[in-house]
Amino acid sequence: MWPLKYNYWHIGSYKMVKKVKYYQSDDVIGEFYRALAKGKEKVLRRVHIPHSSVFYAREAYYRHSGDWITLDRMERSMYLEGMLSRYTVLDPDRQRDWE
Repeated sequence: MWPLKYNYWHIGSYKMVKKVKYYQSDDVIGEFYRALAKGKEKVLRRVHIPHSSVFYAREAYYRHSGDWITLDRMERSMYLEGMLSRYTVLDPDRQRDWE
């Protein structure tokens, strides 16, 4: 299932879209549990959890090259290579400084 990127709310008969801002971290499980412990759904929705293939590809890249890169860089690289859809990537249109 794709991550929820929008909260919908209605004003009259118009449907307004409010974009949820995610944040990235290499400590995904820690961020998830901290958000869960806070008990606030809004904080929990902001945690971006990359697709599982990103974790596997990053580990394979590390074993092959010896360089440890961030999850964001691996996820973005996989997206640019066409391996991930734009719905699974954090900020697919934002260009990174390393590109």
